Amino acid sequence: MRRGTTAAPSAARGITLIELVIAVAIVAVLMSIALPSFGEAMVRSRLRAAAQDLALGLGNARLESLRGGAGPVHVTLKPGSSWCWAVGPVADVDCHNPPPGTLHVVRADDYVGVTMTRGVSTSFDGRDTLASAGFAAEFDLPQGQPLRVQVTPLGRATICSPRGSSPDFPRCTS
Repeated sequence: MRRGTTAAPSAARGITLIELVIAVAIVAVLMSIALPSFGEAMVRSRLRAAAQDLALGLGNARLESLRGGAGPVHVTLKPGSSWCWAVGPVADVDCHNPPPGTLHVVRADDYVGVTMTRGVSTSFDGRDTLASAGFAAEFDLPQGQPLRVQVTPLGRATICSPRGSSPDFPRCTS
């Protein structure tokens, strides 16, 4: 007497070559649609990062000037296609060969695709932090989405959008 019958094993079914080619074609079409917008998002992200980095550098310069005996702290801005800025105890430094004691240096190579269209060097002195208020710099992309970094009368660096084209930052008031 047989104890039980075993069913014949069914053939395992995988994917066919045609199914694989169709799946790869769909992925390729989706990637060709997504990549250009991803590249634009990366450039916009570098624009935001450049403006935020300068705002942070200005804030650090202000705080450093308030430290006892630190003396004035200068923020040197050099706009143009090979723009740069430096924070340190010396005014009007060469960003590509900063002197000893320079606290922070940023160059255009750090933010590829971003241009500093305008920039005004400034100094912070712990005895007179209100003297540095006003325009600091404006960054732009080839597509024309500028961001401006300003220093408030209380010495705080803020970022705004001159054209109101940034969802991340408010429209500049002046």
